Amino acid sequence: MASTTTPLIQVKNLHLYFGAFHALKDVSVDFRAGELIGLVGDNGAGKTTLIRVLCGIHTPSSGEVWFDGRKVEKFHPKLAIDEGIETIQQSVGLCDNLSIARNFYLGREPVKRILGIPILDFALMREKSTKVIREFGLRDNVSADDEVERLSGGERQSVKIGRAVEFKNRVVIMDEPTNHLSVREREHVNELAVSLKEQGLLVIYITHDIFQVHKLADRIVIMENGEKIEDASTHTMSAEALEEVIRQGGRKVTKKEPV
Repeated sequence: MASTTTPLIQVKNLHLYFGAFHALKDVSVDFRAGELIGLVGDNGAGKTTLIRVLCGIHTPSSGEVWFDGRKVEKFHPKLAIDEGIETIQQSVGLCDNLSIARNFYLGREPVKRILGIPILDFALMREKSTKVIREFGLRDNVSADDEVERLSGGERQSVKIGRAVEFKNRVVIMDEPTNHLSVREREHVNELAVSLKEQGLLVIYITHDIFQVHKLADRIVIMENGEKIEDASTHTMSAEALEEVIRQGGRKVTKKEPV
């Protein structure tokens, strides 16, 4: 069940222009901790652009973004780190030629001092990453010292998700996280997404597959041509009805079907 508390993230009347191109058009949406929200739409719908605003990569032309009741005054790439946002993508985020432990702490490497000289604390990286990858379902014969290139697609996603939890992020954005995965790996990644929500994190799940995400999500937000055309509870609107919204491009759907 989704939280009914004050939104963790609020987007209000957001517009974004790239030159003459109107990329986001008056987008308003609330995101709450303890929710899994499906962000759905075709290529070019504005899903990724909206997420890049939340992560500080793009600065909106007008409108407001609020985190935890605080208005964002300056958009910059460090915004995601400052606000505890981790983005999990299918094809990026890990370095194949580095160990799981090194990938786990990439950019946040712990150091210790020997005779006053700072050196990487490999033992700590190995110890903590081993604990987390076991919790997140990697095979028993996989070691934290193994290079990431040994891992399957699903195991790579497990490393990214485990990293998000370990570093106390509050928001996990999963961008097409199950593309090119086997059926079993898709199920595992989806189970992890639900687990994150149950731990109180906000999970934003970006996908084209309305039927897959409908089974997981509390709400579905549909975007089309830079506009939010639907924001519906999965308890009150079926996957078929939401698919029809996409098919009709946001035109009025007269029948809302119970799940």
